[in-house]
Amino acid sequence: MYPTRVVLACLARTSCINAAMTARGMQQIGLAYVLEPALRELYPEPQAFARAMSRYAGHSNTHPFMIPLFVGILLSLEQAIAKGALPEGVLNSVRETLATTLSALGDSFFSGTLLPLWSLLSISLLLAGFTNMAMLLAVILFGSLLLFRAICFVSGLRYGLTTLARLRKLNLINWVDRLKMVNAALAALVIWHLPISTMKPFPWTAYAMGAAAVLAAAWLVGRMRLPRLLLWVVTTGALILVDLGFIGM
Repeated sequence: MYPTRVVLACLARTSCINAAMTARGMQQIGLAYVLEPALRELYPEPQAFARAMSRYAGHSNTHPFMIPLFVGILLSLEQAIAKGALPEGVLNSVRETLATTLSALGDSFFSGTLLPLWSLLSISLLLAGFTNMAMLLAVILFGSLLLFRAICFVSGLRYGLTTLARLRKLNLINWVDRLKMVNAALAALVIWHLPISTMKPFPWTAYAMGAAAVLAAAWLVGRMRLPRLLLWVVTTGALILVDLGFIGM
């Protein structure tokens, strides 16, 4: 087992992994920086340390929230390699597959679902005048994220690849669809709290056209595979032109 100071150093460095992103290697430099204290502990001889670091010289990229779990599992595998229980050659293929798997999970659950949920809920609270509740929610979720990262790191370090089976039991992927339904309800709530709801008479036509536009955008993205960025650019451009008076409402 690694000394406590090494474990804490690696865990702390996981928060800095995206500070040295490159277009070619992505998180390559950051990952080497995170693993360096542990690899130096495992391989005190300069040649062995250099060989260990070279295993992470290639492209590496996964979701930022899943980095602690990713690093914890890699440290567990490196420990097995140092003991001779695992050949060096299998690490690269395992590392690439693991990074892709965790990236897909992080993108779907965190970036695609949980972050929009927090944003919409915060906007709803702010529009309703509950500023303190919105701030408290941000603090609670940030603390929960730090706790999740620490637990994932320790679990990956202690149990290695078997942690993925434990993570699967959380059923995060199936929670995505349920939480997206909540996001849809929150989006409707945000629209309702906008100043349009205080207008007299209420502009039902504009409200219905906006709802139809959202449904049409969802259909274009889901069925026609139209890039969401393109829709965002068109919508933002139209709103700017309306604000400038070039398009009448």
